[in-house]
Amino acid sequence: MAGNNIKVVCRFRPQNKLEISEGGVPIINIDDEGTSVQLQGQEFQGPPFAFDKVFGMDSKQKDIFDYSIKSIVDDVVGGYNGTVFAYGQTGSGKTFSMMGVMDNDELKGITPRLVEQIFQSIVESPSNMEFTVKVSFMEIYMEKVRDLLAPQNDNLPIHEDKTRGVYVKGLAEVYVSSVDEIHEVMRRGTGARIVAYTSTCSRSFGPFLSGLSLFTTAPLTPPPLCSAPDMNAESSRSHSIFVITVANKNLDTGAVKQGKLHLVDLAGSEKVGKTGASGQTLEEAKKINKSLTALGMVINALTDGKSSHVPYRDSKLTRILQEALGGNSRTTLIINCSPSSYNEAETLSTLRFGMRAKTIKNKAKINADLSPAELKALLKKVKSEAVTFQAYIAALEGEVGCWRAGQTVPEQQWVSFDKISKGEGATSAPATPVAPAPAFKALMMDDSRPATPAIVLEKDEREEFLKRENELTDQISEKETELTNRDAQLNQLKEELGYYKEQEGQITKENQQMTGELNELRLQLQKVSYESKENAITIDSYKETNQELNAELEELKKQLFDLRVAQKESADGEKEKKKAEKMAAMMANFDPSVALANQPKNSADMTEKEKDMERMRKSMAQQLADFEVMKKALMRDLQNRCEKVVELEISLDETREQYNNVLRASNNKAQQKKMAFLERNLEQLTNVQKQLVEQNSSLKKEVAIAERKLLARNERIQSLESLLQEAQDKLIAQNQRFEAQLQSVRDRLEQARSQKSQNAMNALNFGRIAKPMRGGIAVADDVPPSPSALRNVDKNDRRTSWIPGFR
Repeated sequence: MAGNNIKVVCRFRPQNKLEISEGGVPIINIDDEGTSVQLQGQEFQGPPFAFDKVFGMDSKQKDIFDYSIKSIVDDVVGGYNGTVFAYGQTGSGKTFSMMGVMDNDELKGITPRLVEQIFQSIVESPSNMEFTVKVSFMEIYMEKVRDLLAPQNDNLPIHEDKTRGVYVKGLAEVYVSSVDEIHEVMRRGTGARIVAYTSTCSRSFGPFLSGLSLFTTAPLTPPPLCSAPDMNAESSRSHSIFVITVANKNLDTGAVKQGKLHLVDLAGSEKVGKTGASGQTLEEAKKINKSLTALGMVINALTDGKSSHVPYRDSKLTRILQEALGGNSRTTLIINCSPSSYNEAETLSTLRFGMRAKTIKNKAKINADLSPAELKALLKKVKSEAVTFQAYIAALEGEVGCWRAGQTVPEQQWVSFDKISKGEGATSAPATPVAPAPAFKALMMDDSRPATPAIVLEKDEREEFLKRENELTDQISEKETELTNRDAQLNQLKEELGYYKEQEGQITKENQQMTGELNELRLQLQKVSYESKENAITIDSYKETNQELNAELEELKKQLFDLRVAQKESADGEKEKKKAEKMAAMMANFDPSVALANQPKNSADMTEKEKDMERMRKSMAQQLADFEVMKKALMRDLQNRCEKVVELEISLDETREQYNNVLRASNNKAQQKKMAFLERNLEQLTNVQKQLVEQNSSLKKEVAIAERKLLARNERIQSLESLLQEAQDKLIAQNQRFEAQLQSVRDRLEQARSQKSQNAMNALNFGRIAKPMRGGIAVADDVPPSPSALRNVDKNDRRTSWIPGFR
């Protein structure tokens, strides 16, 4: 069988922030056909490196898969072994190329796309083909094989036999029947993989997994945990190998083929001086570089044409990849490189590794088990050959007997195997051999290892086994249906429980918030009550002071009124007395009747002048009447003027008295000073006494107010103490509940940890039983199925019999 070379694909990622900050520039030049790359650096100026395909910095995940991996899927489904592994320095994007972001259609890597392609190929297969798919996931960490689906198995041995080839003993295998189930296995295995932090790194897929596209021309920001010079926040510290085994069976002929696909994500090679690794990270780097060196030694031994021994056993990595390197496998190598001059030496080493690996030739062949028809043809051929050989032996014995008897046998009658095969020269015609079927003849020419032949059963036994098989299949289907229903009920109950828990959390939060607000309002209410009490006490004190001041003011008003009344009465009495005396004197001087009465009468003149007197008397009477009128007016005017004069005299007397007092005061200044001094001292003493009395009364009032405030404050302190005690009791109760919950969580965690080693695979409940899938399910003619249809392949399709010749 002609061998096929390993397909080598080169992929460059963009420069990252560290490389740009260190002054790195792109030093690669890819030709127009995309099959070679020229390294234009300072250390190397040699010829270009040629590969099957070279992808630049702006390439997409889908382009890598369509060119490099898609053809391997059909080979694996057809029964060939396949291997895809990524090689490169740490931080070159290997894990991103292999895994990517599984939930993102654009950024998902090779493995998720390959899984979808496998199930699409199964769906597009003829309906007489039946498939089973199982997967396993392991990593090689510190030269120990660790099962990522059962992490407690961390040092598994590697065995080899004729039928299975190289395999890991004790590795858990999970049967799957949909894309989602494989994705779940991948997520759980990836979560158990060992990663670490490395310094001075050009790691690029860290920021890609946070949502950025891997291959863009813009500079990328390093992960949050990376600061220049940081290399990788999540550097893979182990080689991971994801194995997918696809077995297909032709229900018409019973032929079985099995293909095994290895998806390898190698840990990155790293320079210790550049990464600054120390401690455990340094030991891991040593083991990683040792296994990668062993891989390079194996490739050198396979490509130099001189080595008679290939050192597969020098490393567990090369031991597991033995079939992929020069063996029964179709292999694709993806070398991931940095385009920057900052990592020129690492890029050059990676390109040289890819060039050496490209010359390796593998001999891939179909891993097939013989069908019953082929086994019958083989048996028939063996029987025919046995009869032919017996006839040939008998003819030879007869010829030897003739020679021993001294007889001669002509040369044309000598026995040959060709004559016996054609039925000539035999004494007894043997049974004519039957030529094998063409398909069987082609199969016999293949040097694939046969598997254990199927058991041949009688018709009744076959029918009984088939009936029993169908019953068991029905029971399995019923159990699966029941399990699905219970899962649905469980999910519904979980959703309801989650909803109720959320509602309870919200209500509890609102209750706590309202309780806090209520306590705050209580404190505010108590504060307001305390302040209102203090204000009431202050208002009462102000009222008392106001009442006292009002009483004093009324008393002072009364005294002032009495003084004014007494002063007015005394002043009015004196004025009236003086006025009356002076008026009497003045009126006495001005009374005309008195003057007339005082005039003497002449009796002699009365006779002569009686008439004249009578006339004069009349005129005088008239004049006197007029005079009386005028007198009254004058008297009134006089009285008024006298009053004014009296008032002026009184004022003059007062002024004179004041003047005399001033004169007296000016004459006795020394005595006046002494009197003023004594008056001032008396006034000061009086003021001091008043101040002391006022202070005494104010102190008495303040003491009373302070006593009332002290009582109110004591009441508030007692209420605050009661609230504090209540809060402490609640806090203690909450603390006790929290400790009880924490203890229960710890107990459940310990229980889960103790059961994890025993029931590590119980979580993958879909992987206990093989679930055969029939080709061509629910797919219209010439219409490729969608990825969603691949995920919803009928899982309850009844499997047919594995007994040859029966369905």
